[in-house]
Amino acid sequence: MNVKLPETDKLFGRFLELIVNILILYIIVVLAIGLIKTLAGIQVLMGATSFSRGFSMVVTDILTFLVIIELFKGFVDYFKAKRFRLHSMLDPTILFVIRELIVTLYQQQIAWLNVLSFAALILSMGICRTLAVKYSPV
Repeated sequence: MNVKLPETDKLFGRFLELIVNILILYIIVVLAIGLIKTLAGIQVLMGATSFSRGFSMVVTDILTFLVIIELFKGFVDYFKAKRFRLHSMLDPTILFVIRELIVTLYQQQIAWLNVLSFAALILSMGICRTLAVKYSPV
């Protein structure tokens, strides 16, 4: 009796595909929960003692949710391409830095040196992203 086993690379590919599909479903569930939590922020806005404090919390939640969406888009892009793309990892990073800048500016707790540091960081990441897209191997 000659039993033929499946090739290990094909077996690994199928197993990896199954894991990726489960992770994508998990990402969808997490995004749905995040959306519900963000929409529930209206209660925070209505129940806050001052409108500006409640508004600040809602804006922070929305910006955080946008960063999470970009991060998950990078993960899904990795699952599709089966490799990390520098520009798809820089997108959520740039968005996170901009989020921090907006939150800090909104709270009016920032010095000019910090603004300059944020600007240099965003500029350098923007240049890296541009070069990653321009000189992408695919």
